[in-house]
Amino acid sequence: MAQAQDLRQAINSMAGRGGPMLSAYVSVNAAIPENQERAYLVRLRDAMNDEGVPEGLQERVRESLEGETHPRARTLAVFAAEDGLFEVYRLQVDVPESCHWGDPYVSPLTLVLDEYEVYGAIVLDAERFRYFVVSPLAGPGGDEQVKGNGFRELDLRPSQPYPRSHGSTDMDPAGRKQQELTHRYYKEMGELARDVSFREGVKRLILAGPKEVTAGFRDALPNELKDRVAAEERVDLSASEGELLDRLEEVRERAEHEREGELLAQIREGGVRGPEDTIKALQEENRVYHLAVLWELDGEVRWSDADGLAIMDITQETSPFSGEPTRIRPLTEVLVELAAARGARLDFMRGENENTDTLRDEFGGIAGLTRF
Repeated sequence: MAQAQDLRQAINSMAGRGGPMLSAYVSVNAAIPENQERAYLVRLRDAMNDEGVPEGLQERVRESLEGETHPRARTLAVFAAEDGLFEVYRLQVDVPESCHWGDPYVSPLTLVLDEYEVYGAIVLDAERFRYFVVSPLAGPGGDEQVKGNGFRELDLRPSQPYPRSHGSTDMDPAGRKQQELTHRYYKEMGELARDVSFREGVKRLILAGPKEVTAGFRDALPNELKDRVAAEERVDLSASEGELLDRLEEVRERAEHEREGELLAQIREGGVRGPEDTIKALQEENRVYHLAVLWELDGEVRWSDADGLAIMDITQETSPFSGEPTRIRPLTEVLVELAAARGARLDFMRGENENTDTLRDEFGGIAGLTRF
């Protein structure tokens, strides 16, 4: 996974630097209404002012991002310092906005690296076999081309073309030979898909194309890949490239929505809910291994830098554990940091749908699956 290696290298590089430096996570996802007309530039300007970022550095950051008319990402992770450091990572995952001036803040990158659901999409018909992947980091690698919505197409070709039918039926020798060649073709493509899926860290797979082709291909997939198929979709392969990729993104979003619904159902059966109980189970008992958090979650908590712990009593200015001073931080930032430190997966859910309604109204905006 070249991209995962790039992201891990970025984490190590940033974490190993001394402060002060700017660490900013800027939501640039055009599908979010709050980002219309690039309103994120105003939010970032205000956040940098609030953090006391030196004016000269602010100007460098603003000039760079103002030139990003089409960021081709959902989140921009920006790291900058007065010694010349300036790095921007384009992430294909929504990360809550934050802005820090001081020590490097890499916890969101750590979560993206370890917990992001990498999707693969195989588009196939009787003429072509195409493999796309959506990875956390939206940077091109090698000869791969990054599309506008984050899909990268990998250059994969089977050794033989799809065997063409000559009108035979499965009842005659020619027809049986045709079936054998077709199965052999699907088997080779399946093995090719398995190898590249493992290499790219693909967790969930979309099959797209004519139903008769995707069904035959799915039957020939290696067993270790069959369980990763999240959707099988009939798509119009005569559509333009942009329309095809938009369709794949719709399928991916629908599969993610279904996965989130299954997560909430599991939490309902055996999990914790609400900020206080969930944070206690996460940081004190280390029982939570998967968090569900509302994207628009409001609230603040006290944070002890000395202990790396949240204190739910907002009036407590010193840590009950070390006696050191505490500071007020947004609840979402604290959850990101705790999840990264405890090795828990974190899913932010946004939009207006039954999943976010459940998370907000039934679970208090935050809930988690527990180990015991």
